[in-house]
Amino acid sequence: MAKEDFIKEIAVYAQIVYKNHHILASLIIAQGCLESAWGTSELATKGHNLFGMKGEYNGQYVTMMTWEVINGENVQVPAKFRKYPSWKESIEDLANLYLNGVSWDKDHYRAVVGETDYQKATAALVKAGYATDPNYATKLNSIIFTYKLTQYDTTEGLPDNPDEPNNPDTTVDLPSKEFDGKDITLNMSLPKDVYFPQLHVASQDDTQAIEVIGADPDLLDDTTGKKDIEFTITRTADNGTEYDLLVNDNILYLDEKKFNHQKYFITDIEINQEGTLSKKVTASHVFVVTLNNHYVEDTISGTFTVRKMLDFVFKGTKLRYIFKDKESEFSSVEQENFGDRFGNELMDEIVEDYGLELDVDNYKVYVYKKMGKRINHTLDTRYNMPGITIKTSSQGCSTRARGYGAIKENSSTDSKKTEYVFAPVLYKHPDEDKFLIDGMPRWAEPLRDEKYKKESSMLAALKKYVNPYPQTEIEVDYEYIYEPKLLKIQEDFWKGDTLHILADTSYGVTYEDDVRLLSIQYKPLNPYAKPTLTFANFRKDIQDIRMEQEKRLKDQKRYMQKLRMMI
Repeated sequence: MAKEDFIKEIAVYAQIVYKNHHILASLIIAQGCLESAWGTSELATKGHNLFGMKGEYNGQYVTMMTWEVINGENVQVPAKFRKYPSWKESIEDLANLYLNGVSWDKDHYRAVVGETDYQKATAALVKAGYATDPNYATKLNSIIFTYKLTQYDTTEGLPDNPDEPNNPDTTVDLPSKEFDGKDITLNMSLPKDVYFPQLHVASQDDTQAIEVIGADPDLLDDTTGKKDIEFTITRTADNGTEYDLLVNDNILYLDEKKFNHQKYFITDIEINQEGTLSKKVTASHVFVVTLNNHYVEDTISGTFTVRKMLDFVFKGTKLRYIFKDKESEFSSVEQENFGDRFGNELMDEIVEDYGLELDVDNYKVYVYKKMGKRINHTLDTRYNMPGITIKTSSQGCSTRARGYGAIKENSSTDSKKTEYVFAPVLYKHPDEDKFLIDGMPRWAEPLRDEKYKKESSMLAALKKYVNPYPQTEIEVDYEYIYEPKLLKIQEDFWKGDTLHILADTSYGVTYEDDVRLLSIQYKPLNPYAKPTLTFANFRKDIQDIRMEQEKRLKDQKRYMQKLRMMI
């Protein structure tokens, strides 16, 4: 944006302040230009904050690094800065500072109010200690003189309320749900120091927690953050209290491999009585239960950051998020009529649209662009991988599809005569020629969704909907081998990590590649039990798969030729 354009954009709001409070518009405009680098600073672009105001504005803030003097040394520390919906609120906030002063002196900036000479006004600011730069007044005076800002020190023909800016923030005003460092207190009866994994049960009022003995939960954890557990427990003479507490909606606390005291709600109970009395218990993590029971009635449309989307879905819940990767790595995405559904459906859509991966610690949601790392660990059928299943399917592949959006009001009920807000959109994958089958395109079922009222939104949806790549799913059984020599060279792994798989047989290597672990099913209370590892959504294009098939065919021919020679 040109400097002159920025001046024009904020001038009208500065003039309103001048009209209502007698603070020179030229002064405010010059300060906005100087302190925000003409609207281009990171604080200005992220939070419409022109003047470096710290704290929160209606619960909204941006976290930035700032210099502070600690123990006599200048160090950088994170600090909250107010986030405004537009330049208008930022300018009004500055005016309030001049009008109301500071906590220890309400008249601290009173000399600025009512001053009609801009040079005296800038000098008064420096005298009041507004800025530490000794040349602050000189710089403001230069901007005012160079860009003739005194022309805005008038109220002639100015309306009481200016028009909204040309590029308003399309986001709704929502309280931030970013984690503030304060954990929600869980059941105080839980052991403070956990030296080994445990399972506890508590009633709905969560007044106490009792350890459950004799249960061996099976936990499924993946990169969407959704977690469920299941176990069967037999009634004995010694576990009557905890057995009776295992009923629907009561609370379970489980020490997982990564996080202790994870909160689950019992969702299903199956009682079995055949000689002995037992219960099969199924429970979902508090993150899952919260979203399943949280209906978002509002809808929003516009181009939004992932932060705004999380704020929108988590509003009214106890959930908080923590970015583990830089927010700048997540592109803003255009949304249309997003909402009016349960939180779990909306969260699934956010994960898909923004490419999120999640790790959940009770009410804290860790947000990654891509979690995990490449580690030095090999799963090998010769010693630690008793079984492997590889599934490759191209049945769901598609290279093109049509999309149908919102239907026009009063349109015919006859499907053949239906009129749409925009013409049906045809999307063809750019690599369609590489994925033809018998020379023909692969069609997907039409995408029909009335929330889309713009052709661009439907096109964006179709780009995610059409997928020509066969999906390979790899599931393995892993067996922990205690070998001191291996412990020195092999790292432990967790979901999101990339590790090496080698599947070998007497017929040769059937599979070898670096793959990424996306889900793990394991027993938290039994570290020696075999987990089931799934490497899902691992895609290869058809050409790669065909090359592998041709190589296997050649290997088989060589093997058959050797057999003939031996006969």
